[in-house]
Amino acid sequence: MAARTDLSDKTRNRYLTAIAKVGDRLNQPLVMIPAELALVEQRFPLTGFNPAHWSTDAAYTLFRRRLQAALREFLGVHAEQARLRAMEDDWTRLLAAIKPLTKGRVGQSVDWHPMKLAALETFALVARAQGWQPRELDLDKARELDTLFHGKKREANRRALNRIDELRRFPKLMPWLPPHPIGFTPDAHVPDLAPIAPSWGAQILAWVEAVTKSGWDPVTKAFANDHQGHAHVLRSALRTTLRIAVEKGLLSSDAADLRPLFADDEAICVIAREMFTRRKRSKRDGHLEPRTARKYLKGLNQIRAHLGLDTTLLEQVLANNKDAREGKKADRRMTPKNRAFCESLVDKRPIRKRFLSSFQLLRAEAEAMLECARLEQRTLTGHERARVRLLGASACFAAIEIGGAPIRVDNAMQLTCIGEDAQIRLPKAAKKPIKVLIPAELTKNKAEIEFPIRANAYGCHNTILWYVSVIRPLFPHAAASPYLFPAVRVPGAPLNADYFGAQFSALMRTVVNLPMTPHQMRHGQTSLLLDRHPNEIEVIAKRIDDMPDTLRQYYGWLNALKLVERGQDLLVGLMHE
Repeated sequence: MAARTDLSDKTRNRYLTAIAKVGDRLNQPLVMIPAELALVEQRFPLTGFNPAHWSTDAAYTLFRRRLQAALREFLGVHAEQARLRAMEDDWTRLLAAIKPLTKGRVGQSVDWHPMKLAALETFALVARAQGWQPRELDLDKARELDTLFHGKKREANRRALNRIDELRRFPKLMPWLPPHPIGFTPDAHVPDLAPIAPSWGAQILAWVEAVTKSGWDPVTKAFANDHQGHAHVLRSALRTTLRIAVEKGLLSSDAADLRPLFADDEAICVIAREMFTRRKRSKRDGHLEPRTARKYLKGLNQIRAHLGLDTTLLEQVLANNKDAREGKKADRRMTPKNRAFCESLVDKRPIRKRFLSSFQLLRAEAEAMLECARLEQRTLTGHERARVRLLGASACFAAIEIGGAPIRVDNAMQLTCIGEDAQIRLPKAAKKPIKVLIPAELTKNKAEIEFPIRANAYGCHNTILWYVSVIRPLFPHAAASPYLFPAVRVPGAPLNADYFGAQFSALMRTVVNLPMTPHQMRHGQTSLLLDRHPNEIEVIAKRIDDMPDTLRQYYGWLNALKLVERGQDLLVGLMHE
């Protein structure tokens, strides 16, 4: 890159700065880092913004684009793309025939959206690289292509294949289109994980229910104890076990009964070894942390006990295996990712300020979009309405977490605001406190959560009322829904917690410039409070609906760091004498 003469000094220096940043971030000399495009996806993913190293998400994505451009030029990707674009073939003729269909005014006189043509031009390069002309495309080739890509590029290819089928409604294009529809529907997509046979799925679901549900109540026709979180872990553990067993040749794909596999100690040892080995894999290839592998093996042993099988072997593995012991230690402390997040809040005032004012920034973004539509004297487009809803819901959630108490996202999405048993009660007078009461049976620790949200100068109280009066009515079924956060598509249902969590994380990264999950609201507040008020541990534990001993276990690193720093100060004092 430094030797290129076709770039201005300014542009060349920008590329060189991005390359040098890689060495700084990986703490390695550049000569030791392979010049591969995979480096960007693995070490600098699209959602990998870290405020400790970049000021904003936009700055991170700019660095990432410059790094990709430099690598593509060095590896000859740009030259290859130019060669593919210059080819004269059936793709050229098909794209030329489509172009007149994109002329006109979008939404009125245009036959085919010009953006679809641009996407198809990009897909043509992919197909040419495989040596495929448009008439040669079929479902087998579509599925083959699906295995070669991942992420957004994979999704773009899937959309392009569907666009080619859409073009069949224009008769004049048929000479260049496949003889038959490709039919690459979602059901035909290659799954990220190998599917589990339906008969196997039925068996493991029955075992999981037997282990996680107890206390049948004949009156309510329901189980008093239903450990859904543990059931989710068990299902994941058993599916991973079965996929490993098939991969290792321990289980035939036509096996009817899974009990012989679970009774085979040798097979279980192979499975356990593979789980621990996966710590070295990338996330895309099935990475498992030791703490996760240990949790899966504990669940597997629980199932073995339910089936009346000897559990001694796995007990020995869990007690004596080096990776299992490491997983046990890791399970008793905060994950490195959460700790790094908390340390950045404690150590860096700008990041701490973004965290504590996040609801204001999210609300301001939503209000700016609403104001823009008002000034232009138009209604919101569908895309704008969806974004404003999510911005408003995220602002309201953050206001509850910061101005009230950091409740879990599942509880937040289930908050009801209508009815005599409403869990969040909005005041008639604007300055009166908002009251939240979540029954004990709905909380993780089976303890009632109750707190007020008082009006103050920082605006949490006001933001919640703004959401209810301005944003909530934008949800299609809000008028008939009892939930504070109503679902968009399903009448009478709450907003899905997993969906909201993913959208909240994306907005925190791109709008607030603070990548975090909803659950990190709890970690962040707790760390800040314990750092500033270490003697108020009982108060802080009550605020997050947890036990003081749990805080000492997971946040003990805060006090440990203070003790180390105090020890350093004492030694410096001796040096001054």
